Amino acid sequence: MNDKLLQLYFEGRATEEQSRLITEWLDADAANMKHYQQLCRLYEIGFWHEEPETAVISLKGKFRWRSLLREAVKIAAVFILGFTLNYWLNQGVEGDISMQTVHVPAGQNAQLTLADGSKVWLNAGSTLNFPTRFVKEKRQVTLEGEGFFEVKANKEKPFIVSTSTYDIRALGTSFNVNAYKSSGIFETSLLTGKVEITDCAKKETVLLLPNNRVILESGKLKTLPIQDAEYFLWREGIISFNEPLSKVLKKLELYFDVKIKVNNKRVLQDVHLCVGKFRSRDGLEHILRVLQLTNRFSYEKDDEKNIVTIN
Repeated sequence: MNDKLLQLYFEGRATEEQSRLITEWLDADAANMKHYQQLCRLYEIGFWHEEPETAVISLKGKFRWRSLLREAVKIAAVFILGFTLNYWLNQGVEGDISMQTVHVPAGQNAQLTLADGSKVWLNAGSTLNFPTRFVKEKRQVTLEGEGFFEVKANKEKPFIVSTSTYDIRALGTSFNVNAYKSSGIFETSLLTGKVEITDCAKKETVLLLPNNRVILESGKLKTLPIQDAEYFLWREGIISFNEPLSKVLKKLELYFDVKIKVNNKRVLQDVHLCVGKFRSRDGLEHILRVLQLTNRFSYEKDDEKNIVTIN
């Protein structure tokens, strides 16, 4: 395999056909994978530097190469087996701006530094679409899933996070957005600064101030205080719960990309809060076994159908 072609792949500039050839080459021989990893280490930069206005990506977790490489054809980010990789995307001719898409696998989380220096953490099962450089009058990214944003201040260029139903506009602030489309959930929590949340359809705007959050309830946005700051520990790979078991199971579905079927109706009716913290790397079954200690239920797992049944 030509190393120059691999370089294009690292930088997100390989065509779909070139990406397919590289994927087949990697799957063909373990020696190819070893050579690929050695080249990847040459591109490791470790820390963000201000000068190049390009994006830096870091992904934490354990990976299965074959399944991940199939996804690599669809996305312009490269993830490394067994360690965290930071690398520059699209170090090319000035003016050559392209869109990048990062998808985080189940049970993992990722950290990105965007071209303007803003930092983004992505939770499991989340997808972020963003430009390699911001050049227009606004900085806009698209999120499906959950992300935490530390926005670099720039009054001339507002930072906009677009979801399927709402836009969140910030100048310089830190906030969390939970917008998994499949769940119907929308929630924005603000730690510092201020943000405006706009309904894409109705064009209605809500101003959010620090230590408050907005949730979607019965089709309307409702403002509430932030009561559990430990929730944001997901950025460190910690899953924190302080809610009824029924809501915990819904979150586990999203985080681990699994269907959880509840046959035990008592579980759905139980209003007692499940309080606890878990490391996401310990996996779904570990969390379920711990939850069993204080909640009377059993479960069965069907790996082929990717279904967990709660009895």
